[in-house]
Amino acid sequence: METQGTRRLSREQLLKLAAAAGAGGFVGGRLGRAQAALDWLGAESGRLKVLDWAGYGNDGGQTMFAQYLKAHPGNKPQFTYMTNESDALAKLHAGVKADLFRPYVGWVKYFAESGLVQPWDPKLLKNFKLLNPFMVKAGQYKGKQYGVPADWGFDAILYRSDKVTPKAKSWSLLFDDRYKGRIAWFDDLNMLTIAGLYLGFDKPWRQSDSQLRKSQKLLMSKKKNVRLIWSSETNLWEAFGSGDLWIAYAWPNDWVQMKKKKLKVVYMRPREKPVAWVGMFMLLKGSPRRHLAHAYVDAWSSTRSAKWLEDNYGYGHANTHARPASSDLLKALQLTNPKAVTEPAAHLDRDIPRRSTYARMWEEVKAS
Repeated sequence: METQGTRRLSREQLLKLAAAAGAGGFVGGRLGRAQAALDWLGAESGRLKVLDWAGYGNDGGQTMFAQYLKAHPGNKPQFTYMTNESDALAKLHAGVKADLFRPYVGWVKYFAESGLVQPWDPKLLKNFKLLNPFMVKAGQYKGKQYGVPADWGFDAILYRSDKVTPKAKSWSLLFDDRYKGRIAWFDDLNMLTIAGLYLGFDKPWRQSDSQLRKSQKLLMSKKKNVRLIWSSETNLWEAFGSGDLWIAYAWPNDWVQMKKKKLKVVYMRPREKPVAWVGMFMLLKGSPRRHLAHAYVDAWSSTRSAKWLEDNYGYGHANTHARPASSDLLKALQLTNPKAVTEPAAHLDRDIPRRSTYARMWEEVKAS
């Protein structure tokens, strides 16, 4: 019995498929592209499955993939949400089926070595040439493009300028005893990295056992000052917007949202430097919708999507042609600086070789 998956086409039909795909050149190359088109027609059925952060799916982020929906109106993506990379990893191991997901740059090596993902084909991304070359390189592992850069921003400190008087522009504000009960930390093992930066360790992502104990001791001793350890930005916005919080480990969008509430807020760049991150779309190994996944990421990479992200969420975008309407945001993110996410401007997040140790010690902090 002939099925869609086993159907055989004639040489003439394959050549027609090649022409439809825009192929040119020698017959052999055209036949190869035609076979790829056939694979797409025969195998890429079912809705695209995306594992992503809240706010980027059908809950407000539709503009980011509008180009995809225009090209594939019958394939509206299905979303599962992640709260951080560890949560995404747990979901994948638990059997969540996804075609692509969006961890951050510090996890590129980990996932590339995990066997869970496969490289992208930049030739299938027409907007790839618009992306920041430094960020593109940061998404590579052993010469292959495992991560396609998307959004970027900083981990820094948000505070109420009408309530808080920092002693210095420093990560120390997250540990300030004067503001007990008014501080929020982010629920992530990178809090140990932040502690390491504050303590002056030269390699906070590669701390020794002794250094990790000191970082953990600092966090445990200052946890008494913390009102909220947030994993959902919605929870942070509610607590900060209500006046319960005055200081928070935060992202640029949190600054944007609090400004919308007419609060007097400052997004501080600590003297130890903020931690910069770059969202990296990664393609899950074995995805039956590889071409659709490329189309989705290409939509995200467009200048229109990039500008919308900057104007509405306050994050930078790897697309170097996009510019936000806000001059304040342009200045805050240093969007005209192609290396704003690395030294000397910031510390680019990176691989943590002893990630499991950091994770265990962070859980001990929360349980203390």
